[in-house]
Amino acid sequence: MRNTIFSFIFLAGVLLACSGCGTFHALTYDGHNTYRSVEATNYGVTRSFPKSFTVYPFKNTSWYQEAADRGRQGIYQAFSLIGPCVRLDETDKLASQPYSASDALKVARQQNSDAVIVGEVMNQDHFWFFLMSYSYVMLKINIYDTKDGRLIYAGNTWAIDSDFGLSILSPVTSLIDHINWSRLTQGLYYRASMDFVHDLRPDVTVTK
Repeated sequence: MRNTIFSFIFLAGVLLACSGCGTFHALTYDGHNTYRSVEATNYGVTRSFPKSFTVYPFKNTSWYQEAADRGRQGIYQAFSLIGPCVRLDETDKLASQPYSASDALKVARQQNSDAVIVGEVMNQDHFWFFLMSYSYVMLKINIYDTKDGRLIYAGNTWAIDSDFGLSILSPVTSLIDHINWSRLTQGLYYRASMDFVHDLRPDVTVTK
């Protein structure tokens, strides 16, 4: 019996070591699979304003180099539902200091956008273990009125795709999801970005 317990602990350690990447986080999930509530303050975004956006390069405080670009792409796609967004490559040509509100406003004024979005990817993670697997992202944005530089919205949210407790029942499926974590993570950025849009303009989104 003692040998069996030791073997199980050893196997668990090996699987954990071989899971390869990610950092475990204590998470809570409220069951909103489509749109979840965001922590935000709306200082002046209405149905009639703003109507066009500049999405400035994001700051990245996660472990992954590509996280800022992924989060920014998600925001770009989601906010295009509200109004036209200046192409990211056009903004990149003018941007000189990522996550700088002052430079972001300067760029947005050159592009004649109503508002500029300055964002940060706070966390991007993926994890696989024989009892669980998940991909997780967290980001925040500030939106400024281009004309007067006033902060008109500030918010943060997160999204997760998980199989807690199910990996041991379907280890192949959860492992495949882990291998495809890049695709899952990009989808989570889109979902989190839609959270912001739903918070700001629920009239342009459809909820279940």
